[in-house]
Amino acid sequence: MLTDTPSISPPAAISLGFVGVLYGMHLLIFPCAVYVLCRKRLTRGILAMLAAVVFMFMMSTLLTVTLWTATILDGTIVGIYFNRGVRARILMWPRNMNLIAADAIVVWRMTVLYPNKIVHFGIFFLLFSFSALAIFNSIGEPADGPFERALILSTVASFLSFGTNFIATAALSWKAWIYRRRSPEAWRGSESLIAVNSAFTSLIETGVLYLSWQLLVATITYVSSYCNGSDTITYLLSYSDGSDQSCIAVQFASNAIAESTTIVAALYSTTTLVIVALKKSIADQCSPHPASVEHPLDRISSLRLWLGVCWVSYRWLVSSGVGEDEDTQMGLGYHVH
Repeated sequence: MLTDTPSISPPAAISLGFVGVLYGMHLLIFPCAVYVLCRKRLTRGILAMLAAVVFMFMMSTLLTVTLWTATILDGTIVGIYFNRGVRARILMWPRNMNLIAADAIVVWRMTVLYPNKIVHFGIFFLLFSFSALAIFNSIGEPADGPFERALILSTVASFLSFGTNFIATAALSWKAWIYRRRSPEAWRGSESLIAVNSAFTSLIETGVLYLSWQLLVATITYVSSYCNGSDTITYLLSYSDGSDQSCIAVQFASNAIAESTTIVAALYSTTTLVIVALKKSIADQCSPHPASVEHPLDRISSLRLWLGVCWVSYRWLVSSGVGEDEDTQMGLGYHVH
């Protein structure tokens, strides 16, 4: 039951603040990305990239607005671990869609720079498995389904996503190392600032930074799984004495990181597309004759495929009419009294 004057719990406030900072970064990057893409010749590849950038920004905005509404107006602790109703679906859906988009982009870059059909087959299988499981968990899973089943599905999906990014990042990093070894002059490392920019661009495109974030998320999630969920939630809501302080700290971190993963995935994907559009990618920097090389924009069919999956999922969510009963509409969440 909601109170007349809901208060903000510490984990909800931390999550909202963390998401707010990252969303502010996205607000700065988004118009720059749109400007860069619109200045290019509007081919089908550029239009698909522009649609992906706009789609991911919409997902980040939806997540931020939902978190703000839940924590500020309702005083609800939100997230998959606390909430299995409609609001959980609204939170999980943009998170999973941005994760799918981020994985699709790193896989697309790998298929461009690492032409190995066996590796391509394996990485596409992992990407398809993760996408199907993530969509089912956010849309197909019943709103009042068992908590343990939702947690297991979310954990398996996270491992599939991590495996996809690990293989793609390893392949891209290996290719970048070979390029650097064969053509060191192409990296223009004589000036320190240019060298740092080239290294940072390479880290973004290969997905090393994003993979590091995923590793942090997986570690925090794994550690938090050892905490007693019901006792932790009781402590967070009532602030009673005698609870495990380490569990509380882990839960705070898990809450903040889990909700901000959506925007991190969008930031990674957007910056990668900008790097490709500006022709600052590994292939452009290291190829002796960039004009004669097949441009990455010509091999964007996989990205269009996964954008289509995202759109179909959106239409399914809108037309499903999930949560007609009052309890479901309230989100089945825990409220601060």
